[in-house]
Amino acid sequence: MNKNQELYYDEIDSLRKFRSKIETHAIYKEDLDAFSDEYEELVAQAKVITRVSDRLQKKLDNANLQIREQNDEIKVKNTQLADTVDQLAKAKVGRRASTILFTVAVILFILEQVLLEPIIDEMFDTQFVSLGILGALFILVKFSEGALEGYFMNKEKKKILAKEEKQAG
Repeated sequence: MNKNQELYYDEIDSLRKFRSKIETHAIYKEDLDAFSDEYEELVAQAKVITRVSDRLQKKLDNANLQIREQNDEIKVKNTQLADTVDQLAKAKVGRRASTILFTVAVILFILEQVLLEPIIDEMFDTQFVSLGILGALFILVKFSEGALEGYFMNKEKKKILAKEEKQAG
């Protein structure tokens, strides 16, 4: 016998006995009253079980709703956190790239003034060549800043991924 049959064994047995009496036409008023009482008790038990089940289902539905809402909130917070970490990394990388390029620009300016300026003054009679070279150096440094930031950002991302893999593993 499985659990459901064991659970309703008395009710099934009572139903068999009642049907047997119907087949033999040996039903008395007491049999009908007893069967009616048993059926009424069974219906009352089914009502109680249904109410308890409905309450439990409602609690489960509410708990699942809370879990879904919390998961959605966690996803939003994780996205915000990832954005904040990304912005901090960009700021850190931007400062590092700017510092390096500012140093390079100062060195290039000094080298241009010390080494190239005397040669340019001898070869050309105008200051525009020197200014053109300084402008070209400025543009070169400015475009290099984006490339350097990209390089540092990729390096920073690799560090973060390595940390995540280390924590996961």
